[in-house]
Amino acid sequence: MHVSVKLDTSKFDRASAELKKQLPYASSVALNNVAFRIRGEERSAMGRVFTNPAKLTLNSVLVKKASKRSGIAKVFIRDEATKGTPPSKYLAPAILGIDRNVKRFERALRHAGLLPAGMYAMHGEGARLNKHGNISGGTYSKILSQVRAGRDPTQNATNSKRSKAKRGITKGYFVGKIEGTLGVWQRVGYKRRRSVRPILIFVKKKPEYRKRFPFFRIAEGIARRHLPIELDKAMDRAIATAKQR
Repeated sequence: MHVSVKLDTSKFDRASAELKKQLPYASSVALNNVAFRIRGEERSAMGRVFTNPAKLTLNSVLVKKASKRSGIAKVFIRDEATKGTPPSKYLAPAILGIDRNVKRFERALRHAGLLPAGMYAMHGEGARLNKHGNISGGTYSKILSQVRAGRDPTQNATNSKRSKAKRGITKGYFVGKIEGTLGVWQRVGYKRRRSVRPILIFVKKKPEYRKRFPFFRIAEGIARRHLPIELDKAMDRAIATAKQR
């Protein structure tokens, strides 16, 4: 997912030889200045559009600089990540307004035979979300570990945890249907006051996201306004530098 910034240099077709000689360098300077301006505004927009965006998200807007030979600068969303989902994938629904992809967690549940085909997992009312509005990766791992183990959440637990479970202090996760709602539930409370809360709810309708991050519109607006200005400045600087040589 990227925006390419190019320059229309046709107005320099009849320029002097000295001007044409400086054009490739000046163009690359102008393109790069505009590309980094776009990156800065994209990052600012993320802070306004998303609630407490993660550092990975804010740092996902990158620039591939133009050279005198290429004549193109690129502003793009990082498409790789050391851990988890690359920003280009999880930001795509907000930028393009498309259905979200099946999450790795959902694929794991389906592989285990716990998430029916055609259903998707949504946050339940009992889910604890981090400051970015998501369930943490550690919680997802814990859920998968426990629901794959079966209905006994203490199957792989330590002796201390098993002892607490016998006294009714268990907080294990399980997949089940309660009052007609299928999903991942968490046992909470004590033996005589035990209850469950919905962590993830399984729904049939594929989650849809509206466009809310105008990535392309921001880039196009900045390029349209600032490219001519930056090119004039770069050309003036290049010519002045050439005359001093």
